[in-house]
Amino acid sequence: MRNIRLVCFACSLALFFSAAALHWTHWTVIDKASMMLLSYGIMFSGFAGAWLCFPDGLSVSRKIALIVLISLLARILMMAVPVSDDVYRYLWEGKITAAGESPYRFPADHAHYASYRDTYWERMNHKDKLTAYPPLAELVFAAVSSMAYTPWAFKLVFVIADLCLIGVLIALLKQYGMDVRNTIFYAFNPLTLFAIAGEAHFDVLMVLAVMLSVLCLERRAYAWSWLWLGIAVQIKIAAIVLIPYYLWRCNWRYSWVSLAPLILPSFYFMDTLPNMLHGLWAFGGMHAFNGPLHSVIDYLLQREDVWATGVTIVLFGSFALWVNRTVNSPLKAAYLLIAALVLSSPVVHYWYILWIFPFIALYPSLSWLVLSLTSGVYFTSLYSVERGESWYLPVWAMWVMWLPFLLVLAYELRFFASFKRRPAARWQKPETLSVVIPALNESRQIKNCLLAVKSMQRQVDEIIVCDGGSSDQTAAIAKQLGARVVSTQSGRGTQIRAGLEVANADVVLVVHADCICGTDVSQKIMNVLARSPDVVGGAVGQRFKTSNIRLFVIEMLNDARAALGGASFGDQGQFFRTAAINKMGGFPDYPLMEDVELSLRMMGIGRTVLLDGGIRNSARQWQQAFVKRIWLIVKLVFVFRLNRLLQRDVTQKLYAIYYGGKK
Repeated sequence: MRNIRLVCFACSLALFFSAAALHWTHWTVIDKASMMLLSYGIMFSGFAGAWLCFPDGLSVSRKIALIVLISLLARILMMAVPVSDDVYRYLWEGKITAAGESPYRFPADHAHYASYRDTYWERMNHKDKLTAYPPLAELVFAAVSSMAYTPWAFKLVFVIADLCLIGVLIALLKQYGMDVRNTIFYAFNPLTLFAIAGEAHFDVLMVLAVMLSVLCLERRAYAWSWLWLGIAVQIKIAAIVLIPYYLWRCNWRYSWVSLAPLILPSFYFMDTLPNMLHGLWAFGGMHAFNGPLHSVIDYLLQREDVWATGVTIVLFGSFALWVNRTVNSPLKAAYLLIAALVLSSPVVHYWYILWIFPFIALYPSLSWLVLSLTSGVYFTSLYSVERGESWYLPVWAMWVMWLPFLLVLAYELRFFASFKRRPAARWQKPETLSVVIPALNESRQIKNCLLAVKSMQRQVDEIIVCDGGSSDQTAAIAKQLGARVVSTQSGRGTQIRAGLEVANADVVLVVHADCICGTDVSQKIMNVLARSPDVVGGAVGQRFKTSNIRLFVIEMLNDARAALGGASFGDQGQFFRTAAINKMGGFPDYPLMEDVELSLRMMGIGRTVLLDGGIRNSARQWQQAFVKRIWLIVKLVFVFRLNRLLQRDVTQKLYAIYYGGKK
């Protein structure tokens, strides 16, 4: 299986790098719009494949080295993408700032700046509007422009910042005990690459400062956290939405530290700085473009942009108040607040979505990944420029960009109502771990399973085998190997529940009898639960003992479903806090679909995660009728989920169907 995975990973990288290399060809000159769209789509395919096919068996340090190397090469290739016309504003405003002028004094087309006009000024957008960039951003522009008055200078600086951001993400993932593979959701995403290494948008500086602030919070470095937050606000005003939460929950006594980056750069522009508010209002308050929530409200209010902006501000403020009152994790709060800001903003360019994507490495989400794919349609706007018309994004493109995302997001938010405005639970650090093994006539498998569990580096506190009435030596073998045997009725959910009733540990790992645990599985579980108080459980991740392309497809589907949908299967090694199980009414004692029900219940009370694997299981059930079995599982899960919505228990019927209609 490892060779298949490596081949598929190599093919994914070939797609990924080929898409980036297209921008060095003459085709981009002939038809830039089509090449941007083609490159974006191919690159997304390579990005998705790279995450799904990422090599197994690498140490954490080798994973990091591989991700960073690929990220660096991709950014070098993407530097051939033409810069956005925003970069010409960075250059020109940096030039006049370095010359002692203030970009806040007049709009760029004012006669006062006539002597500074050059080719970059000619290519600027919105020369008739005052700048909306904060003072620290202007000073950064001045510094970079002074070093080299060329767009390549900004590309280089922003790519360096982008690589630093990848480093911060890796540090955060390690801090929370999560799989560093998830860095790929940001590092290889075409949205990230086009926005930063390609078009050179400076938003990466704000995002880097925000993530550094969150990292410092997690390490209790409150002064540094407030300092980085102040820097983020001074780079892009959008980060100001985090200040109320920080004051509420993040040791406000250190808030004075943020005054240094907030005030000191402003002194340089003190006499003209109030004009920045006019620039902000001109770009955001009086102008509307592609905002999903704002556009709907604007339509309902018959195109009254100002009123629509006011309504979205009220809605955002209400949501922010809810976050302040209920969300304990600064990381999650920053994610929710910035995501809400983007969705409620009157103006949303595709690179604004970049603000959210570092958080997707820590909170994987199918909806945001869908949006990162559909955001590629933004480049259809280039067709209007190629025709010699004014730049515009067609209305149909906005629908294509937002509608799939909103549909998937609505599905993901189905658990939101279950929180009932209560504060999110922060669970205690776990100390003990039980392994529960449901078994029925598994005398050929149970010994290897138990030996693997007993060989884990972090010793488990108890092993419970739940025997469902075996007619072979399953129970006897388990007793010989020191496991506690609980006799119960058959049916996996019933068996597991019986085991949990006698378990005494803080955490339970459910392992099927035909599975083999890696030596580090128990340590991974305890690490992620100790370091992530909002995580209630999840899945370890599985690989088959035997190798073929069909089984590899199953592995990829299992990973994607568990990571992006939160729904894991029992053979992936489900684990959970016993306190969380008690809170949700106990383990579901279904004869079938108990694993799906467990996942749904866990997502209803907290966060679930997928670790980086460590469970190897038998492929005996996939040896025959492969396609038929996939169809059977899809059908059974669909029927179960549908009847669950209707509050009907059909698990006995599904059990009979799954096991050949014998019951």
